[in-house]
Amino acid sequence: MAKKSVSKSSIQKGYMDYLLEEGKKPDTVRIFTKHMKISDDDFYKHFGSLKNIEKSIWESYYTQTFKVIQNDPEFEEMDAREKHLSFLYTFLEIIKPDRSYILFKLEGKKPHELPAELKQTQKIVSQSEIEWAKTFDFLPDKAKNSTQTAYRQVLWSHTIATLFFWVKDDSAGGADTDIFIEKSTRTAFDIGELPALDSIVDLSKFFLQKMGFSKATA
Repeated sequence: MAKKSVSKSSIQKGYMDYLLEEGKKPDTVRIFTKHMKISDDDFYKHFGSLKNIEKSIWESYYTQTFKVIQNDPEFEEMDAREKHLSFLYTFLEIIKPDRSYILFKLEGKKPHELPAELKQTQKIVSQSEIEWAKTFDFLPDKAKNSTQTAYRQVLWSHTIATLFFWVKDDSAGGADTDIFIEKSTRTAFDIGELPALDSIVDLSKFFLQKMGFSKATA
């Protein structure tokens, strides 16, 4: 009987299960492969070391997200704001089955305390994939490219802020995250436009309400 092949995704899943069950990373590849009941050779076919697994998990989340949105026939017809909304909602759907793992990694942390593997993914995504980053037509041509690069960073930071909001959101069905996405995306895309102040005020009201400082309607 032929031996069943071990996939990259099964190793990723096994690693997440190990973290959640043991409460820590495996000390060695052998400890991890014994836990998974696979051979060391099965592991090394996909990964050179344990430290690469978690980076690959986040890369897989983003790869799947971009694949889904780019295969949507309506995606190319969307404006930049709609594309970013589609990206965020799809991303959250992709990671939702692994919520326990993400809570384990991020709960209690702040956005500036990103795990190393997520920081590494930031460089990949913000420099290449967020092609809907806004351009500012009123700027000279020489300034447009550098401004768009900076705006990609804004959208990446917005993605991380959304991720952390989702981690802390205990509302039914993630309703508060949906509101946060809509209001904060509007604010992000109003930067440099006349409606920006109204968007910022609206987002501020939402945060004040969530923190119990205001009875303002979100």
